[in-house]
Amino acid sequence: MKKYIPNCLSLLNLTSGAIGTLLALNGHLIYAAYSIFVGACFDFLDGFAAKILRAQSSFGKQLDTLADLITFGMLPAAICYMLIKTYETCPNRPYFALLIIIFSALRLAKFTIDPRQVGQFIGLPTPANAMLIAILPIMLERSVYPFLVNALTHPMVLPLLTILLSYLLVSNIPFIALKFQGFSFQANRARYLLIVICTVLIVTMHIEGLFCSLCLYILHGVYKSKIG
Repeated sequence: MKKYIPNCLSLLNLTSGAIGTLLALNGHLIYAAYSIFVGACFDFLDGFAAKILRAQSSFGKQLDTLADLITFGMLPAAICYMLIKTYETCPNRPYFALLIIIFSALRLAKFTIDPRQVGQFIGLPTPANAMLIAILPIMLERSVYPFLVNALTHPMVLPLLTILLSYLLVSNIPFIALKFQGFSFQANRARYLLIVICTVLIVTMHIEGLFCSLCLYILHGVYKSKIG
């Protein structure tokens, strides 16, 4: 029976994404955002369980990819659509949100066949992209930093952010994978530093700190690609 446990966790990931999509399209964006974080937990657990139980399989890999497309593709696209619709006066711009699911599908297909993506990711990982989008309605609801709220509610910001994130998903920019190579500080220096900085940001700024951490993660990848 142990070989079915990772697949059940993948299905729970998919269910989180499906429920979250319905919540988003019905205007419950905060609960939809939480569904992404719940799905991310199941996504971590299914891979962890597969390794611990030695239950990895081609079927499980395909199921995991399909679940990720719903939770980290369809759901953030639905959140983006509703956010842009709320703050945009042009009736056509909310459809920019469709780029998220289209490019997430391309990103996931690329990930399954790209042998380079072992110690690093090529292109922004879909969970990181989805979590960044999930943070947006929570920050807008909290309104702790008015300058962030004013920036995000500007009519052009969310459509442009959608285009930028869609590009990052399929770009050739290398992003660090938090898979430690032993416990050596020298071999994992960037990972340790990134974790420490992000922890400080999250503890001091809470959800806005997580937003800044994800932005820092993206900037680190862009910087790394520039210096070769």
